[in-house]
Amino acid sequence: MVVLNLLLLCFFSTLVSAFFPFVPKYRCVEDGTCLDLAGRETPAGTLDEAPQKPGIFKIKIEQTPPTDDVPHDVRVARYADQLARKNAMKRGNPFVISKSDKPTTPNSNAIDQDGTDFSYTTSVFVGSKNKRLRMLVDSGAASTWVMGSTCTNSSCQIHDLYGPADSDTYKATTTTFSLQYGTGTVSGQYIEDTLGLAGFSLPVQFGVANNVSDDFNNFPMDGILGLSRVPNVVVPGFVDTLIEKKLLDKNIFSVNIYRASDLANNGEITFGGVDASKYTGDITYTDITAPGASWVIPVGEAGFNGKDSGLKGRNAIIDTGTTYCFMPPADAMLFYANVAGANVSEDGTSYAVPCTTTIPAEFTFSGATYSIPSKDWVGGKVGGVETETMCTSNIYSRNATGDGSWVLGDTFLKSVYAVFDLDQNRIGLASKSVVVTPKTPTSSLAAATKTASPTGTMGASPSETPTSDTPTPIASGSAAQSPTGTDSGPVATMTTGSQGFNAIAGSSAVPTPASGANPASSDAAAQAQTKDSSASSLLNTHFSLYIAAFMAAAATVF
Repeated sequence: MVVLNLLLLCFFSTLVSAFFPFVPKYRCVEDGTCLDLAGRETPAGTLDEAPQKPGIFKIKIEQTPPTDDVPHDVRVARYADQLARKNAMKRGNPFVISKSDKPTTPNSNAIDQDGTDFSYTTSVFVGSKNKRLRMLVDSGAASTWVMGSTCTNSSCQIHDLYGPADSDTYKATTTTFSLQYGTGTVSGQYIEDTLGLAGFSLPVQFGVANNVSDDFNNFPMDGILGLSRVPNVVVPGFVDTLIEKKLLDKNIFSVNIYRASDLANNGEITFGGVDASKYTGDITYTDITAPGASWVIPVGEAGFNGKDSGLKGRNAIIDTGTTYCFMPPADAMLFYANVAGANVSEDGTSYAVPCTTTIPAEFTFSGATYSIPSKDWVGGKVGGVETETMCTSNIYSRNATGDGSWVLGDTFLKSVYAVFDLDQNRIGLASKSVVVTPKTPTSSLAAATKTASPTGTMGASPSETPTSDTPTPIASGSAAQSPTGTDSGPVATMTTGSQGFNAIAGSSAVPTPASGANPASSDAAAQAQTKDSSASSLLNTHFSLYIAAFMAAAATVF
């Protein structure tokens, strides 16, 4: 039996995952990095439009008139606020982050982005000294890992790192892991320590990478927060541990991501409830295809502008960690049959549509249809050529999963509010307004905010019908607002009614007055001692992460 366990451990600790570094051609031409990236649609040598020398190229700047009725002074104020956010979030590393407002919904973390809708991350405080790391919010991955302090790769040197000196509760193990993502690799060692976010601190076994390939050079993330599950896992992932410690009365998390162009700055992940101010209408639920497994649901219909493409019965992964959408070539051919002028690329991996296309893409689950506006699914001009009249679709014709499942990433999720129900093995989706703007100026959020709390307090279940907003003050001095250090070992803790980024292990929180009809559970603050585990593995079900050239632009604050 001992020999069998060791064999299983070796098998599960070295895994191949269907990661492939893919960047649409129009992106690398626009920012001048075609010569530096692998995995583009065609090799740089065949791109006549690509610069012959990195950094030397021409860009045509065009002014696009506004398409809404927002007054000019209001629009200018919003852009000034957005620039101020980007400037305020510059870190020691070269990446620039467009910061979301601090959430007012209890037990929530802000989800920020890179300013181009390419990557969505959240701040996580790791260990007893609260080392702040920016982690990719990834519902397509079961594994959680961070870049380690012993990593000397170039990709690690431009990110924030974590190691034994950053925590008195850092507990190393002898188990190693190795992940292969197509041309990218990550390997290192499992450790156990606390991850603090959204009002709780959780002792988790996660990977600390000492080798990270250069494929991660252009990601603003310091690691991945895996929010998926896999059956019969040897080492529990983040969500499995969250369930085990019973910190939530209802084991759900809800995700809202936003478009940079909307200037909403309201990205948010909420644990134990939903925020009804982030969606319209009802939440419609669909059971996942395999209980206790990854977030895969069956597709009802798919097409464009009310025309179904006959793709009922396909499966789709709802993946917050993937930028674009992917479906196998045979499905894509049926899908694009309803788009006038659409044509497939020579290699069959992408479709081009007239840049003037305005019809929405549509996906139906459990009878509810969700529309994706053309500004999300119609990408840049083919090849990045400024005179081109055809644009690359952000819904790609590629086998990204190996089993024929689709991947619906952020191109889809920008238009929906997603609820991931771990207890009932289902995903809930609700539509959002096309443009969502802050209800309260940013400068006033620190004093008082207006927030929805239909299920905002911990333990409340998601409501099928949104309720009205109610004022909820932010508790001053709460652990969620002011992380504090601790000398205690890793324990699971909950800050009752906390709001904002995170609560930290061992801290004492000032409770926030409960709002709505569902008060926070008094048992949620109970501590659970972490069990030691001698067997460990890292099972990654993330099917698609994409390497993109990131151009750090200096922001001017008005």
